[in-house]
Amino acid sequence: MTNENRHLKIQYIGQVGVILRKKDLAIAIDPYLTDSVDDLPGFPEGFWQRRYVPPVKPETLTDLDLVLCTHEHMDHMDPDTLRAIAVASPQCQFGAPKSCLPALEAIGISAERLHALGTHEAFQYGADLIIHPIPAWHEERVRDGEGWDHYLGYVLQWDGLCIYHAGDTLLTEGLVEALTGFAIDVGFLPINGRDIFRNRLGVVGNMNALEAADLAAHQKFDIVVPVHFDMYANNSEGIASFVDRLYQKHPGQKFHIFQPGETLVYAK
Repeated sequence: MTNENRHLKIQYIGQVGVILRKKDLAIAIDPYLTDSVDDLPGFPEGFWQRRYVPPVKPETLTDLDLVLCTHEHMDHMDPDTLRAIAVASPQCQFGAPKSCLPALEAIGISAERLHALGTHEAFQYGADLIIHPIPAWHEERVRDGEGWDHYLGYVLQWDGLCIYHAGDTLLTEGLVEALTGFAIDVGFLPINGRDIFRNRLGVVGNMNALEAADLAAHQKFDIVVPVHFDMYANNSEGIASFVDRLYQKHPGQKFHIFQPGETLVYAK
């Protein structure tokens, strides 16, 4: 195997969306590449307004093998983005919490391409990738009568690398327990936090910047990537406190702050 084949290419596409490429496999997690959220009803005028245009057009993503969605909120499971990807990459499969599958079928993705993911069972994709669904607390853990989680994160054990995408979640004892046993190389954590004023509008929150920095250090991530802070100013607490926390309390903890569209090559 060449050195290049050992590398993971990470492209940040905005909000919490990433495209991961390793060898001949391409995976998108929570791709949101439209301005659909800007038109959500029930919010003050201008509350949702993208700060930058989508860095990638979804119809150009012709090489995707798998799309993972963590939950049904539009900035994580956008119908317009996913419909375009399904057409552009006709062999692409889609994995999501079981509760999301009817909505994915409703936008025209056939049932044969859909996979219900849950914490009770890992999902094997090909020979080199195992996906472990991890519960998420957004702002609480929600399960149906059969125990299927509505909110998930994913740990990907992929050809010698371990990658964690948290989706949307608080930091809880249950999350720490779920991550125990995984030696995470790259972790994507939301840092936009929560407050009563956003809650009043129905905006469900996540861990804040300090909690994310502490989690990364506690779990010994090799590198932590903060997400969910740069697209919507009214649902953000900024980035400065995250960086300061790492420098002041966790010196030596590696991190990377992406610009939209930027690609990083990670080598373990």
